[in-house]
Amino acid sequence: MKLFRRSDGRGERGQAVIEFAFILPLFLIVLFLVVEFGVGFSRWIVITNSTREAARFGAVQNGDAASIESGVINRAVLTSNGLLDPSDVTVNYIDGPDINGDAGDRGDSVVVATTFDYGLITPIRAFLAGFDRDSITMSACADMRLELGIDGASNDGVTQC
Repeated sequence: MKLFRRSDGRGERGQAVIEFAFILPLFLIVLFLVVEFGVGFSRWIVITNSTREAARFGAVQNGDAASIESGVINRAVLTSNGLLDPSDVTVNYIDGPDINGDAGDRGDSVVVATTFDYGLITPIRAFLAGFDRDSITMSACADMRLELGIDGASNDGVTQC
């Protein structure tokens, strides 16, 4: 007499395929979100650091505002690993603690602001209903105190970060 009957698996032939079909979309969503977050966070760190580097570069320079601004923009573009264009960077000078109406004095602020459109790299839109964006706009701002005076600096009405 046999107590146990050996199953040949004929009744459960498609079970693994059905379970896989149920789990695959959830797995792909999690995978795509992790990849997008990791790459996006990396891009944001690069943008933030290049903005800070450019602001520090502008804070320690001495000379006329036009050449310093172009140097600050070039510094931001060079340190961004190719993510930023010169049109993504703005440089402004803000009258500091003395409030004498002349921006660019020693102790005033140089403010560097950058924006970057991060294009999504995974097809996450296909899985998330209502998510209809192709890119996410990232921005960074750095405010540094001028160590030396700058000739010809002007405030374009921009407030601090």
